[in-house]
Parts: sequence; structure tokens; C-alpha cells
Amino acid sequence: MPEAKLKLTFERRPGLTIIHVIGSVDHLRYFELEEAIQTQLDKKQTVLVVNMSELTYICSAGINVMGHAASQFENVKGGRLCYVRPAKPPQWHFFTLIGVDQIFPWAATVDEAIRRVTSPESAQGQASG
Repeated sequence: MPEAKLKLTFERRPGLTIIHVIGSVDHLRYFELEEAIQTQLDKKQTVLVVNMSELTYICSAGINVMGHAASQFENVKGGRLCYVRPAKPPQWHFFTLIGVDQIFPWAATVDEAIRRVTSPESAQGQASG
């Protein structure tokens, strides 16, 4: 059973927000990630990095949250979202095993994710992936 601990922290930078996901996004806590992302959209924050480098576990509902968020950001004018992949190989392997490494926008580091969401090319090519 995964640890039930989930910590979300927010880092504001000019023109974007970074949500740091630390711990386990399980079936009891996935909604916290969903609310954190939705709050950014409600605040008209259309450029978002979700740092999952310290993720220890994610349930299927958490994966659905990620997919819904990616879709929402694609449909917002100027919307750009990038996930930072988990640092631990087993967690990243899970994402590659189920194929979401191919359908969500990913970066290896926070700095790379920031470059992806702030570069002029990302504004044009976000929907094409």
C-alpha cells in the first residue's frame, strides 16, 4: 500500500506557476492535484509546470487528472502545460508502460519544462505535441 502522504507546493515565476507534487497521488488524495490544477485555470494562469520528480505513486484517477489537465490547457488560448517526469526509474517506467509518456507533454527537469512552456515555438506547437 502506498504512503497516503501527498504534499503540493506552489512556486510562482513571472508568467507561470509550478506545482511541485511530492509523495503519493492515491485514490484518496488525487482530487487535491485536480483542485490545484483547476485553481490555476480559474485564476487564468494558462502556463503551468507540474513537477512530478518527487512522485512516489499515482493511481489511475491521478493519471486521469493529468490527461484532463493536458486537454484543458490545449483548449485554452495560450494554454501551455508540461509535466516533469518522476526522478525514480520505477515511477517513470510505470508511465512508459501505460503509454502516457507518448501523449502528455514531458520534460526531464523543471528548467527544461519551463523552457518548453515559455518558448515561442511551444505557443505554436503545443497542440501538435
